[in-house]
Amino acid sequence: MGNIIRSCTQTVLLFVSQYLSPGDTVIDATCGNGHDTVALAKMGAGTIYAFDIQNTAIEQTRAALERAQLYSENIHLIADGHENMRQHVKEKVSVILFNLGYLPSSSKEITTKKETTVKAVSEALKLLKKDGLLCITLYSGHPGGEEEKQAVLRFARMLDPKIWHVAFIRMLNQPNQPPEILLITLKRGVQFEEDKNCMYTGAGQPQ
Repeated sequence: MGNIIRSCTQTVLLFVSQYLSPGDTVIDATCGNGHDTVALAKMGAGTIYAFDIQNTAIEQTRAALERAQLYSENIHLIADGHENMRQHVKEKVSVILFNLGYLPSSSKEITTKKETTVKAVSEALKLLKKDGLLCITLYSGHPGGEEEKQAVLRFARMLDPKIWHVAFIRMLNQPNQPPEILLITLKRGVQFEEDKNCMYTGAGQPQ
């Protein structure tokens, strides 16, 4: 697996390996160039829902899966915003990955946005099964990235500690605004009603 502290990707995959069992349903909420989707398929995911608003990203992900000989009818590549994931996914899932920012080798003008990202994370938590993992890789070096990161962290801080475990991983001594990782999991034995406002410690939803 390599040096998991040196590589953000390897750190994420280590956590995913602890939550993903063969045949599980998973979501790649920002499939981009397809690396995360391929990794999930290699780890034995049974059904994968991969989202991106850019058709280029969908085609790159499809090509990456085909090169790895992993593309199948159980992998659903969806050209839609991740905030709409519950329109497409009707089952509970074990792992949900977000890799925020822009598509590498594409326009930096097209990025994930704080408003839709926070909505997407909220929707994702409603799909997460007990003992599942939601993992968000945050980038703050591009325009709008810091604002998006802070919006996601505000949301995460408001999650009810009686229901959720939330952890944040960052590199303390690396230059150039390295990526950071946010982990959220439903506490063991806890159930919540997804259509009620019981996810937040405050009276309303985060702004």
